[in-house]
Amino acid sequence: MKITTNIIFIALTLFFTSQGFAQQSNSVITDKTVSPKDTETILGDWTGSLTYIDYSSNKPYTMPADVTVKQGKNKNKLSLNFKYPNEPNANSQGQILISKKGDKINNEIVVSKRVLSNNQLEITTEYIGKDNNKKAVIRNTYILGSKQFVIRKNVKFENSNEWIMRNEYSFDR
Repeated sequence: MKITTNIIFIALTLFFTSQGFAQQSNSVITDKTVSPKDTETILGDWTGSLTYIDYSSNKPYTMPADVTVKQGKNKNKLSLNFKYPNEPNANSQGQILISKKGDKINNEIVVSKRVLSNNQLEITTEYIGKDNNKKAVIRNTYILGSKQFVIRKNVKFENSNEWIMRNEYSFDR
């Protein structure tokens, strides 16, 4: 039950208030706006895992996770249907909502958008919020490709310079 509650909390936090940081060499920086065309590549079914840091033990936990990404009610919205094969009670819904100006995802400011050397697109958002009841900068990184889809949430607590990976969805097809 505790794992199920943690998973639901993570999924809801990730997609309704949202997430991570990734670096890769040989990338091309583009503008800081996102369009629905940028997200077309992730439509469909994905298989993978969710890794998160358990709040009580501070240790990582990885479990199987799948997601189906569908076009939402308008061109700027994608619906995500998460399924956890070992925890079906934790199945949940999420979204990726691009603002009309393209400068935000899920109401979080896009701080970078770049094409990686493998032609995947990396989009990073940031916002000020709370993590584990502490003030923090929360960074969500989306890596979008035809064969790989990653959503990573990193946090940097107030008065700290260290980024901590809080959770990561990693999917392949």
